[in-house]
Amino acid sequence: MKRRINEVTIAEPCLQNWDEMEKGAGFNFCTACSKNVIDFSGYTNAEIIGVLSNSGSSVCGRLSQTQLNQLNYHLSVVPTTNRNWMKYVGVLAIGMSIFVMDAQAKNIKAPIETVKSINHKHGDIKPIIPKKVFGYVFGADNKPAAGIRLIIVDTKFFATTDENGRYEISLGDKFNVKNNQIIVESIRYNGMLILNFSKDKQNDLKLKKEEPMIMGRMIIAPKKSKLH
Repeated sequence: MKRRINEVTIAEPCLQNWDEMEKGAGFNFCTACSKNVIDFSGYTNAEIIGVLSNSGSSVCGRLSQTQLNQLNYHLSVVPTTNRNWMKYVGVLAIGMSIFVMDAQAKNIKAPIETVKSINHKHGDIKPIIPKKVFGYVFGADNKPAAGIRLIIVDTKFFATTDENGRYEISLGDKFNVKNNQIIVESIRYNGMLILNFSKDKQNDLKLKKEEPMIMGRMIIAPKKSKLH
């Protein structure tokens, strides 16, 4: 018996701007269609397939072209056993809008350094907040990247790297350490680092070139056979 192969296809463009949507936890809310758009940029193939196949309605999502290619390859080689996939026969409308991806970066291995051994006051569960955090940003060529703007997510704390690729951000006493992601704001590069508040000096951050993102309504559909 011939196995039916499913795939994710692209049908029609989406012209909404991801960066202008209302931000949520793992998704943005699109006012044009009154739907949540899931950010699949950090999902595995299996996780994306799981969301699509188990959803009771169409899913709007955002992912990279590389992810889409890998997802379709995954669907072509992995046996289809989940019958829920088949109820979504139709097209996947993923818009071809290109947006800035504010995530993911490789960290250059940082040298071993001494960190503060005590991060909590005695008898107090609140961590000691450092007065500042600083670090260095490097390009793909491992050279210092100057003029790169970084911001701590969900805050107004930001900095721009100097000619040595160094940035420094002063933190207030009331700074919420739950805001521990620092990202690169650029249309050419992306990068992200989890801040370690037990030390002032952070790991080095390496930039990656921005990858085009695609966004829209997602449905798993049977792969169309090619005509010979």
